[in-house]
Amino acid sequence: ILEGGHDKAVEAGCVIAGGHTIQDDEPKYGLCVTGFVHPQHILKNIGAQPGDVLVLTKALGVGVITTALKAALADDSARDAAYASMAALNAKAAQAVGSEMCIRDSDVTGFGLLGHSYEMASGSGVTVRLHGAALPLLPQAEELADMGIVPGGAYRNRDYVKPHLRVLDGAQRARLDLAADPQTSGGLLVSIPRADAEELLEKLHAFAPWSAIVGEVLPQGE
Repeated sequence: ILEGGHDKAVEAGCVIAGGHTIQDDEPKYGLCVTGFVHPQHILKNIGAQPGDVLVLTKALGVGVITTALKAALADDSARDAAYASMAALNAKAAQAVGSEMCIRDSDVTGFGLLGHSYEMASGSGVTVRLHGAALPLLPQAEELADMGIVPGGAYRNRDYVKPHLRVLDGAQRARLDLAADPQTSGGLLVSIPRADAEELLEKLHAFAPWSAIVGEVLPQGE
């Protein structure tokens, strides 16, 4: 655990310095980041504009697959894909996004795609439309979700956004569950003018071929 954390910190260009130890019944490990960012290079999760499209840089389904692994229901390819996704930093994606284009973004982590896109919509005063069929998914994730192998956090995420959510008739339940699936080390959700989206996708596809346009930003509605 210590070696893995060190290796990822080094990969991210960080130095691990200091720390403390607690005595407890179960092992705990975590890191916090202290640093500086140029004011002109800050990416915020507010400011999405009607006419933007939403680009997602990692496939969904980590929570579903790790839940299935505990019951020995996920196959090796699903396990390996989930591990690789969680171990991949967002550094390359952030570099591709850059700060020169008119971009707003959020990471997709514990609140799932639904929760983080709602935060972006709420903070920006817009409505977000997500396309279930367009969501990039990890191998076996949809099959497992269709079997009902869904972590409890996904239901809490959906309950959180439910007052502000409208699901179209005919939407696939598994896709809705995966949109709410809590992600460990998820990707970036990027709101970008439609005219710039193809250029961004071309950059992303060089190392993240699953990156996709998953929705669009509309004027605020009910």
